[in-house]
Amino acid sequence: MDQPLDQQAIQKKVEAFLKELNVPAFIVFGWKKGDSVKLATAPGQQPSAQAEFGLVSSFFQVPTNAAVKGLSWALNDFISRAL
Repeated sequence: MDQPLDQQAIQKKVEAFLKELNVPAFIVFGWKKGDSVKLATAPGQQPSAQAEFGLVSSFFQVPTNAAVKGLSWALNDFISRAL
């Protein structure tokens, strides 16, 4: 990967995308920021590769309770698939 993506630039693009759709919406967007790095571990263990991720969110004309309900559903769905 060439260069890590800038957090503020991604935030602006996500906000512009929602405004361009011109419908009440919200989005949570995560991305891998760069190459994985080796992390130190306990003596005698192999170092593990760990990636750094960025996360932004944007809300466009969405009532707070609707966004919370949607995010709660998405979190529950993610957990049920991951575990």
